[in-house]
Amino acid sequence: MELNRILQQLATRSLRYRCLKATGSPGRTEAMSLEVTQRCIAKCLMCNIWRMPVASPELEAEEWLKLLQSPILSELKELDVTGGEPFLRDDLAELLLGIGTLKATSLPRLCSVAITTNGFLTAKILSDVSAVIGPLEQAGVTLVFACGMDAVGDTHDRIRHYPGGWAKLHATINGLKDLREKHPTLVLGIKTTITRHNINELDQVCRYADDHGLFTIISPYILTANRYANLEKENILEFSSEDLNKMKTFYASPRFRWSYYRDELLQFLESGRMNKPCSAGFNYFFIRSTGELFPCPIIKFPLGNVLQTPLEEIICSTDAARFRRSVMEFPECATCTEPGLERYALPYEGFHYLRQYVKLGREGFSTLHRHLGLDKYFP
Repeated sequence: MELNRILQQLATRSLRYRCLKATGSPGRTEAMSLEVTQRCIAKCLMCNIWRMPVASPELEAEEWLKLLQSPILSELKELDVTGGEPFLRDDLAELLLGIGTLKATSLPRLCSVAITTNGFLTAKILSDVSAVIGPLEQAGVTLVFACGMDAVGDTHDRIRHYPGGWAKLHATINGLKDLREKHPTLVLGIKTTITRHNINELDQVCRYADDHGLFTIISPYILTANRYANLEKENILEFSSEDLNKMKTFYASPRFRWSYYRDELLQFLESGRMNKPCSAGFNYFFIRSTGELFPCPIIKFPLGNVLQTPLEEIICSTDAARFRRSVMEFPECATCTEPGLERYALPYEGFHYLRQYVKLGREGFSTLHRHLGLDKYFP
């Protein structure tokens, strides 16, 4: 049966992961995030990306596409395009069309491209998506949108420090919904960062998502010297004990029953420590707009620059091996509430996902597996 095959693969992968971690050896890269720009038109109170000085020019579309032709990425299944605000790039449509073309040659396993956006550049977003959604569909690549939404209405504008931002985001979502009518493969959702400034807005955000047919990614803020460069913001973001209790109630609701992330986060809210698998540096990497490569977006552990050193050499380097041997043991790992990385880690690390089968039973595990949409990792 299909489920038996998945369980067998997980058992094998659990052993393989432990061998790779012990030796620091790389796996096959299956997921990657490309920060295509650090420029942003929002000035979000939980993020400092918009403040970062650009030390060197952004990689051009042709440079990204050349990188993606590397043989070491032949098993790539998910690609995340992020920023800053990706739609500030004039050549974003060119990049997305190029990725679709590579599906037939260099990226045969690619299933989806996800784009994170604040949704403020409505005309540009709808124009670019209209241009690329058809060719991507024909290539067999699903386009996934995660629109940043921290509240419904004026609170969103205050958090993003962008007057009129909510109206623009709402217009973008409506426009994308119209495109979804013509292209059902277009997947739409919202991404919410919880701070003390929007802790009372979460139910309304969920209602908005349900009314518009959107998936939700809702997670607490992260302090990091790397991705968001926001370590000094703890005082303006930190939760009170009352806020923490509100989050516990929110995540304990039936809405999140089939969310693996929910269970780990509730444990974190009780103990102050995350306990989830991680495959950063094994099957996942993060590349900044300047070409600097990191095994993890949260931990400031640069491995090299893809403009100066071939990707294969960086991934197989001594520094990369040192990182892999220490995965889940860095101080940042204990408080990492990043909601997306377990998608890549669960099918790869194996053991934690097998534990879900023991916990939920056959039917419950099958439901969780369908909800997470991880079939692409079990060929």
